[in-house]
Amino acid sequence: MNLKMNSRFVFCILFCCIFFAKLSNAQQKPLSIHLTTPSKMYLGESIKLKVQVKHQLTKEQTGHIQFALFNFETKKSVDGWFLNFFPFQYFTTISNEIFETEFPFTVPNDYKGKFSIELVAKVDSITDSIHIDIPTYIKQ
Repeated sequence: MNLKMNSRFVFCILFCCIFFAKLSNAQQKPLSIHLTTPSKMYLGESIKLKVQVKHQLTKEQTGHIQFALFNFETKKSVDGWFLNFFPFQYFTTISNEIFETEFPFTVPNDYKGKFSIELVAKVDSITDSIHIDIPTYIKQ
């Protein structure tokens, strides 16, 4: 009896592992952006935002990624004010290879409130985007 229950348990575990592995693969986006952003920034602070782009397409692909900065309240561009000199970059990668890049910018000394970061990656007609809001603080 114990052997029968153990084999059923192993079968159930195996079935669940296969099911969730297939479900995980099915839910992966064909194009994805990954990055780590600060939860807050200080006036006058500079950063090189590290971004990774990965695609699950079948062959080598060329695409582009665009980085934009906006005022949180007005939704107007603050790219020039934040010294965003590299807002657009091309990449070519093969499937499952990661393209890494950096987007440097500086929070102006007299900026008040939150700002928004928007990243959009595109390969052919496939896109992925990320929108993040970051508050600014005065250094004490």
